[in-house]
Amino acid sequence: MSTTKIGGKKGERGSYIVEFGLSFVLFFGMILGILDVSRGIYAYSFLSGAAKEGSRYAMIHGSSSGSKASASDVQGVVQKWLIGMVDPASATVTTTWSPVSENPGSIVSVKVQYTYTPISSWLVGNWTLQSNSQTMVVQ
Repeated sequence: MSTTKIGGKKGERGSYIVEFGLSFVLFFGMILGILDVSRGIYAYSFLSGAAKEGSRYAMIHGSSSGSKASASDVQGVVQKWLIGMVDPASATVTTTWSPVSENPGSIVSVKVQYTYTPISSWLVGNWTLQSNSQTMVVQ
């Protein structure tokens, strides 16, 4: 009758602790990376939606409407939409009209830029997220 030893050879005792430690660090490093990228995409979706709402506001409030939109008005609308992951005070909103400002038929462009700080910023640095939305002024 043959018997087997539990634990293997004497030189391999404790090797599972080292293997588990390496696997643990690798696994949770990947999880942290996935969370950082997911949070970045979530913040970008807020920027994108806010830029669209800003351009819609400027589109409706042209020079022939009752209340003409200025760049500061559009910035206020965009900052109201930036909730959740994005700090509204940290976002940069740039509004431009071309060729002539606020006239019907001109193009309004709203650009929103934000510096996103991931959890692992010490490893990958900060990310600059930006979204741009363009529409034609109708009023």
